[in-house]
Amino acid sequence: MKQQKWVPAKFWDDHSERCPCDGDPEEAMATEVKRSGNRVLIEGTAAQIEVLRSDADFYADKWGPDELPPGLKRSAIATVKALA
Repeated sequence: MKQQKWVPAKFWDDHSERCPCDGDPEEAMATEVKRSGNRVLIEGTAAQIEVLRSDADFYADKWGPDELPPGLKRSAIATVKALA
């Protein structure tokens, strides 16, 4: 069953660039439904949403990547909260 969630656009855009939509359909990315300001409405299965949440959790962690574009870590933290 698909679900819809609002997530920060900054992390969604970064995630979308790094994670192509190929491979197993259950593991493919969620899709962008609507964009409003700095937020994006996405739609996906629980597994697809979990891939995004897991990626955001890695970027939000203090032991995650060191050199990130400005604001990406804050956006990842906000994404984890949005998907909780």
